[in-house]
Amino acid sequence: MKREWVDCSIDKLLTLFPGIHPYAAMIDRWAFKPVWDEEGEEVDLSRVLATEEQLLMHYGIKRSYENDWIDEAMRSGHLVLLPCDLFYMPHAKVFYGKEHAGHFIIVRELLRDGRYLIFDDHPAFCGVMERGELKAAHEALSLPYQRFLPGMQQVADASAMGYVSRMLKSDSFYLSDFARRLLVSEESMLRKCQLLMGTRHYYHRLYGFIRMMDAAPLPSGEGEAVSELRRSIIQYVDSWRVTVNLATRVLLQPEQPMWDRVQKRLEHHLESEALLPNAAARFLELLHSEAQQRRRLS
Repeated sequence: MKREWVDCSIDKLLTLFPGIHPYAAMIDRWAFKPVWDEEGEEVDLSRVLATEEQLLMHYGIKRSYENDWIDEAMRSGHLVLLPCDLFYMPHAKVFYGKEHAGHFIIVRELLRDGRYLIFDDHPAFCGVMERGELKAAHEALSLPYQRFLPGMQQVADASAMGYVSRMLKSDSFYLSDFARRLLVSEESMLRKCQLLMGTRHYYHRLYGFIRMMDAAPLPSGEGEAVSELRRSIIQYVDSWRVTVNLATRVLLQPEQPMWDRVQKRLEHHLESEALLPNAAARFLELLHSEAQQRRRLS
């Protein structure tokens, strides 16, 4: 089964710490909230980051944010997650020299000649970068890098399942609320399409829900229920992708009939508002059922 890429931070974290249960790691990766005002737009990741902190605490992973350069961390044997602008990264052919985009890479090693061995999973690359190139890509974002102590606590399946039961909530899906705010907004048609386009780097985070279901220990006799949940989530993600693509076409060809189609799709997203919260509730029911069965057998 194909493993869907979710986001550059969590997938790198799972590479650095393969002992983390993927179904625990994916909680709230989809909890991004597009916001905007007259000065511009951004994506609120506060809930994503807060849940990530809880994950690291549960697995005993020590992280710090550092503003100096990475050489001392590399020489100390620490793990480095480095934010970079893909505009300056030669392996990112879609972005290199064309479009600015924040991204995380793993720096594997400081080589004797002063270059760095880096790893990226999306776009896939493992190779060497010159010091000047890597520093330029990092400094363009003006963000600290993440430094991890190697090692983590060993967490049993039962503990991971309990963590998911506590942390997974049905109120962490914000795209339907975004659609509602966009529909009633007084922004122009083109501005609304620009805001929709701004989600194109984020809506794939909903695949984290698919990754949860594919990795979680769910009851073996509930295969059809799990498959139905999986299909419904994939359909939701595919539907949002079509909406974003349509908004992109409006920006290229700003014609009113095409905007009407975008508006109808946003209204459809509102009608589907309960789909993801209900799927989360059903997933938890299945997880609880498996946990109870394991307790009876232990």
